[in-house]
Amino acid sequence: MKRLLIYICAVSIMASCNLLEFDVSSPSQIARDAVLAQFSSANIKNCNSRLGYFIVHFSLDAENDTTTDCVAWYDSDGKWYLTESSMDYKDLPQAVKTALETGEFNNCSVEKVFCLDTPDYREYAMFITGTIYGYAPNGFLYYKENGTLHISIANPRSDYTFGDYLLAPICKKRETSNTNDTTFEN
Repeated sequence: MKRLLIYICAVSIMASCNLLEFDVSSPSQIARDAVLAQFSSANIKNCNSRLGYFIVHFSLDAENDTTTDCVAWYDSDGKWYLTESSMDYKDLPQAVKTALETGEFNNCSVEKVFCLDTPDYREYAMFITGTIYGYAPNGFLYYKENGTLHISIANPRSDYTFGDYLLAPICKKRETSNTNDTTFEN
């Protein structure tokens, strides 16, 4: 019993520390190789670690002499899990624009739009401001490609990232869920 109590205390102390959130001065060779293999023209800006993944920030040259800011998540073996790409609202699929413009958040302002690609699916995330659920000044909306509002997050933490939600174990089971709209609040 004493050993169990000590073990629980040790695990609690370690869990309260941000041991998985350390900055590395340059991208690890594994993360660099993984990004360049997937995005040969990537201009790597920096790399850090969070939730046990390497997160690589980079930009890609786009049409009309513009760049797209991207963030890709890889595990320590270089396996790809998620890419976040900034995009313009006008480039969203029509089903997503229609769902937002006719849904309960149609009075909110869309501040930023992101395309979220994983090996299994694509979603679109929007950072919105306005009155959300009657009290929250901002939040994120996640839409599936067909325009279904998948999840809304009111008042996200200041250090919130898409990977916090999309790479969580609970999300990997979401396709079998009967619920299409789930709200998480801080």
